[in-house]
Amino acid sequence: MKYKLRIKQSLKNFNSYVPDEIDFLFRLNANESPFDDTENILRNLYRKNNRRYLQSNSINRYPDPIQKDLRKKVSSFHGVNQNQIVFGNGSDELILYLLLVLTGRTSKVMYLEPSFSMYKILTAAVGLKGIKVELNKNFQIDIANMISKIRKDDPDLIFIPTPNNPTGNSFDPDDIKKIIKTSKGLVIIDEAYADYSTQSYFPLLKKNENLLIMRTMSKIGFASLRLGYLVGDKKIINEINKIRLPYNISTLSQVIASDYFVNQQSSKQKITIIKKERIKLMDFLNKFSKVQTFESDSNFILIRLKESKSLNNFLRKNNIIVRSFDSHKRLQNCLRLTVGLPSENKKLMSTFSKFIKKSTKKKY
Repeated sequence: MKYKLRIKQSLKNFNSYVPDEIDFLFRLNANESPFDDTENILRNLYRKNNRRYLQSNSINRYPDPIQKDLRKKVSSFHGVNQNQIVFGNGSDELILYLLLVLTGRTSKVMYLEPSFSMYKILTAAVGLKGIKVELNKNFQIDIANMISKIRKDDPDLIFIPTPNNPTGNSFDPDDIKKIIKTSKGLVIIDEAYADYSTQSYFPLLKKNENLLIMRTMSKIGFASLRLGYLVGDKKIINEINKIRLPYNISTLSQVIASDYFVNQQSSKQKITIIKKERIKLMDFLNKFSKVQTFESDSNFILIRLKESKSLNNFLRKNNIIVRSFDSHKRLQNCLRLTVGLPSENKKLMSTFSKFIKKSTKKKY
C-alpha cells in the first residue's frame, strides 16, 4: 500500500529557517565571534583539572546529565542558585522546551516583529497561536500598544530579545519593566547579545517570578559548542527539566564552557575589540548619505539602501557573505553586517567603497 504523508495541519505551509552558506572566506552573516581560539581551548583541555575531569568522564561514556561542574560555575558567575539554571543545546532547544511546557493556559505566544525568527518558527511548529507586536519605525517597542495586547490576549509566553536581532538596538528598560509587571504569563528576556551591551536584567530576577533570562555562548566565541542556558524561578526550571532531553550537553562543551566562566579575561578583550570595530564600521557607513544605519548594541550593524541586492551580490563575488533580509516585509533593502576582525572589516569597507564608485547612476 502506498504511504501518504500525515503532516500536522500547522506545518503544511511551514517555512523553515534556512542557514546561509558557509563557503565564503569572509563570513560576516551569522553574528559569530570572528576570533578563532581553538588552539588555546585545546591546550586548556589538557590542564590538570580538565584532564582529570575528562578521565573520569571519558568520551565513550555519556556526559554528566545534570552538568554539575558547569552549573556550579554559572551559578557563581551570575549570583543565582544552581536549581535556577537549565542548559540547552543552544537557545533554540530552550525555546522549544518553553513552548512545550509553559503554554498551558491560553496557548498564546507573543513576540516582537522584527525579531529573532525562531520564536515565530517554533511557535508555529508546535501548533501554538503566535501574536506578533510590531516595533515602531525606529525599531523600538510601542509600549502602549504592547501593554494593550498583553491585557487583551493574556499570552502564556512573551519573548523579548534585547539587544534585538536583527535590528541591533536595545529596548528601553522602563518598557521592559512595564511588560514584566503587566504580564500574567512568563516574560523571557533573550540576552544573546548582552555581552556587547551595557544592559542586563539579571538584577530583576529576585523580585519577578514571571521573569526568565536566556543566554547563549554562540555570540562570544563558542558557536560550535551549541550551548545556551535559561535562568529563573526554580519551580519553572523544574517543569522544564521534566522534558529536557537526557545528556543534551556534551562532555567537551561542559569542560570548555566551565573554563570560560572562571577565566574571562581573554574573552573580554575580544569583546572590547569588537565594540571598537563596531564604532569604526558605523562611522564609515555613516559617510554615505543614502545608506541608513540603525543604532547597534550588538556585534552587528543593520543597514538599509536601495541597491541592497546589487551590493549583496557584489560582496558575494568578492568572497564576503552578509545577511540579507529582503524577503522580510519590515526589512526591505536591509543587510545585516556582522562585525569581524579588523582585517575583515577593512576588506568589507574597501569592497563597499568599490561598489559605491561603480554605482555611477546614483550618488551616495
